[in-house]
Amino acid sequence: MSILGSHRRALYVGALVSLIVVGCAPPSTTAGTTTRSTKTYTEIQSAEIDARAVEFRTAYDIVHTLRPSMLMSRERAVERQSPATLWQARRGIKVYLDGIAYGGVESLATIPASTVLEVRWLSALDATTRFGTGNIAGAILVTSLSGRR
Repeated sequence: MSILGSHRRALYVGALVSLIVVGCAPPSTTAGTTTRSTKTYTEIQSAEIDARAVEFRTAYDIVHTLRPSMLMSRERAVERQSPATLWQARRGIKVYLDGIAYGGVESLATIPASTVLEVRWLSALDATTRFGTGNIAGAILVTSLSGRR
């Protein structure tokens, strides 16, 4: 192989590596631009709520429409637990409004949609870490406009 051929091959490999590195890099953001909202199954952000605000009267409507999976108890994960743990799991998912215990899933229907900034689902582990025991089925954390810090 000639020197010219190996030089071209090195350039080709270098260009290929550069394209791979650039293609795998995360997108950059600059000042003044807005970042794209990412939709996850554990979170409903304000932009998504605002985009469909006319459809919602209560926080329950928001969750039921946008993330119905948040309303399902994760009881199957605790089937092999003690009877006391199972009893707690069957009591259902807890709702916290601005970080304060608010009630069960049914309490979402008492929170006006116009006051909701965002909604997050917390796993049993995350809810227990944040709020203490009794969250074996997980929790829904509602942040209101007035509760924003």
